Amino acid sequence: MTRYFAVLFSDLERHSVEWSRVPRERMVAAVGEYRYLAESLSGQYGCHYREWAGDGHMFLFESADAAVRFGLKMIESWSIASAELAALRDVPRLPLRLGCHFGECTPLDEGAAWIGRGNAIAKRVESEAEPDSLLVSEVVLDLLDLPLYEFVTVGERSLKGDYLQTRRLFVVTVFSQELLEQRPPDELTADDWFLKGAGLIGTAEEWSEEEADCYREALRLRPEFAEAHGNLAAVLRARGSPGEAARNYQEALRLRPDYPEAHYNYATLLAARGSIAGAEEHYRQALASRPEYADAHHGLANLLEARGERAEAEEHYREALRLRPDYPEVHNNLAILLEESGDLESAEQHYREALRLRPRYAEAHYNFALFLESRGNVQAAEEHYREALELRPDYPEAHNNLAVLLQLEGRLEAAIEHYAAALAARPDDPETHYNYALLLRARGETVEAERHLKMARELAPDEGRFRTTVER
Repeated sequence: MTRYFAVLFSDLERHSVEWSRVPRERMVAAVGEYRYLAESLSGQYGCHYREWAGDGHMFLFESADAAVRFGLKMIESWSIASAELAALRDVPRLPLRLGCHFGECTPLDEGAAWIGRGNAIAKRVESEAEPDSLLVSEVVLDLLDLPLYEFVTVGERSLKGDYLQTRRLFVVTVFSQELLEQRPPDELTADDWFLKGAGLIGTAEEWSEEEADCYREALRLRPEFAEAHGNLAAVLRARGSPGEAARNYQEALRLRPDYPEAHYNYATLLAARGSIAGAEEHYRQALASRPEYADAHHGLANLLEARGERAEAEEHYREALRLRPDYPEVHNNLAILLEESGDLESAEQHYREALRLRPRYAEAHYNFALFLESRGNVQAAEEHYREALELRPDYPEAHNNLAVLLQLEGRLEAAIEHYAAALAARPDDPETHYNYALLLRARGETVEAERHLKMARELAPDEGRFRTTVER
């Protein structure tokens, strides 16, 4: 059935030219980061459908305001991200062109793809855009809440394949969140409230009660607003209300069963609550709706690896890295899997890549320290334990393992300091109590050693090692 959408096309300017001058793996990583950013951000603005087209995307939005505000946010966000990539990957900055038109679209294969006049014209509009700009047709401009925007008239353009001889095009330059804030609340529509909330993402008010209230107001005016349910659920979970978040995810999926972001986020919530079967089902449904969803591949891989299904887990980790080569968490988690599988050389490569991409990644420093210690490189392991603790001073596992390392080297005073810090952060850890007891016994502090052994035994009564002298 033909529908009308705000169709937005994106294109990485001179992408193919730059590709020929830069090592392929660097450009693949840069494009992967663009793609990850664009697809993540579009979901927050209620994108109905997205399609990757080599150098950019086609996005479908039900609202022209949503499409344009997403486009402006994308230009701003990619400008920052591409500058960081230029430093990290030594690649040229890739400007972004965007074009938008509102028109008719027809689904193919039950919505697996969309074609139509709206798509064709939007693509031609994008081809007329200057780098780092959003060009829109007059149809889009007529649909916008104009007092909230600044725009510049480009003039008449003849677009190939258009049924009109010429179209007036405009560059939209600014959206004013401040002017929206000044509007009386009773004048705002459901879309206004939703986009007001989405506009807080990436600011100091993200995850705030203010953001949640925006989505609640959108739902008061339009109870069957699936995307508002999805965004509200994300905020509620972040604010410590998982039960209420789950109800909103369920409602979002009842209204829109093919909503990949809601499936993925609900899966992560279920996994955190121990509902592994439910989490797996929703990760797989997210991938059924959007097969090239890097985060869903990563989440499913973590779940499978924890269940011991390493072969399939590795497949999903590698697919996530194909889609987004510069994904530090996936490099770290794949490294753990490869280490457990005995592929130590590959594991080391992925640990190092995780830390190259994110030098201040405490968990990767800790995991790499474990890896290095297991291979006898004690000095390097100590350096990475200390780096993890520099980044996260209350990291109990790092304190405990560094204490064990120091104890084995005979540096008992330094070890005591880290055992104390580990127990301050996690007083109910039997392993730390046991390790500390061994140190105290070696120092001749028998009474205190017996006290920590007793605590270890009480915390883990089934562990045979944790026995006091009396119990033995």
